[in-house]
Amino acid sequence: MDPLKSIVQDQHVILTLPSGNSKIVELKPDSSVSLGKFGAFQVNDILGWPLGTTFEIYYDNVEEIVENKKKKPKSNELNKVPVGKVRLYKEVATDDKAEEEVEEMDSSAVIPVELQNVLSSATNQGLINIGNDVQKLTMHDVERFKQQSASANEIITKMIESHGSFHQKTIYSQEKYLKRKKQKFAKFFTVDYLSSSMLLKFLVEKGDIQRVLDLSEESLGMILNLTNIRSDGTYLCMDETGGLIVYTMLERMFGGKEDLDAPGKIVVINENEHPNLDLLKFSNYSEKFIEKHVVTLSILDYFRPPTMEEVEGRFTPLSKEEVNKLKSGKRSAYSRKLKWYYTQLRVIEMATKQQYDGLVVASTLHLPSLIPRLAERVHGARPIVCFSQFKETLLELAHTLYSDLRYLAPTILETRCRPYQTARGKLHPLMTMRGGGGYLLWCHRVIPAPEPEIEEPTDVNADEQEEKKQKME
Repeated sequence: MDPLKSIVQDQHVILTLPSGNSKIVELKPDSSVSLGKFGAFQVNDILGWPLGTTFEIYYDNVEEIVENKKKKPKSNELNKVPVGKVRLYKEVATDDKAEEEVEEMDSSAVIPVELQNVLSSATNQGLINIGNDVQKLTMHDVERFKQQSASANEIITKMIESHGSFHQKTIYSQEKYLKRKKQKFAKFFTVDYLSSSMLLKFLVEKGDIQRVLDLSEESLGMILNLTNIRSDGTYLCMDETGGLIVYTMLERMFGGKEDLDAPGKIVVINENEHPNLDLLKFSNYSEKFIEKHVVTLSILDYFRPPTMEEVEGRFTPLSKEEVNKLKSGKRSAYSRKLKWYYTQLRVIEMATKQQYDGLVVASTLHLPSLIPRLAERVHGARPIVCFSQFKETLLELAHTLYSDLRYLAPTILETRCRPYQTARGKLHPLMTMRGGGGYLLWCHRVIPAPEPEIEEPTDVNADEQEEKKQKME
């Protein structure tokens, strides 16, 4: 099955819950996934279905669940959520009379099926707030319905029927009430592909906005477009967002497909001894694929790579005959030194010989002194894109690049997208939004042509006057 279209085992997916929150899970076969108050399900029950499918959790063995709750639970079962079954989530179908009423109304006025047989008011003038007494259904009754394995629609329907002034609410107020109750009692979830935009949205909602340097989805898309990421390119990258930009570049270059023979490579420069690419664990690529297409170098090795004389002076590979004569202990030590030898050869190639098709930088280091040195190995007519949380940093970098003929037209960009919400017959922006998604600096690396040699002009008039003087004499 295609992991880009179907739900397969050993795959990272993102689940969207009724509350609007998200959860990243790895689908390990013969295991269960707990969603807290929304229930739990077996992974094997959702394998094979298309991505984007919405499932509903339900429980058949109601008596068994009630008996297990009455028993004294073990210490390791105190917070364990009972595992239920799943089925495709479907909205309640409308009857013929309701469809005729909807057709007579405005085409934009589509009433939710739960409210089609409920009266509503044109205004809220007759609505009196008397607190919780307006609801005749108690929490004890709701818990009893849950233990009886009643579905969310059944519980919400009983709450609407028991509401003393629900008919005095406007249709808009009723829809808001219905939405809140679904977020609380519904037990459905949607399985989606874990794309880079979904991963960024998950991190922002989780509160890790500083981890991704205030990067927004619009800025992430602009980075890919301005850098002209292609499947067969070799790119130089400095990523301090935990690997989110590298994750996005892999998605654009390989389309989520794992092909070891596919061209393309990303060279990641890391500030510390070990790179921080933790978010790549959520990708569906194998370690072998990542090791081949993602090469990591420390910033010290890139700026001051070793020479071939230094490497060959410390280690010289042996022939097969000489290796076979070594003892087991010395052979393992030789293998470690041989691995170090090939690593140093790769460092020399990436730092001194490789020409890159683009440069992407998202770093907190001083960009005006960093970018001119990183861009020395970028090929001519190739883009350079730098992301920063602060505009002042990019302004200083732009002034530095303007005075260098190797960089063409440095431009600072800002992305800002205003989200809108839509309701029946209404369209208006959200009351709150993010302050911004950072700033981008975009330019092209060019190779200036050498200045032409200027020949000193000969004084032709002086030669002619000398000839005339000789003739007169």
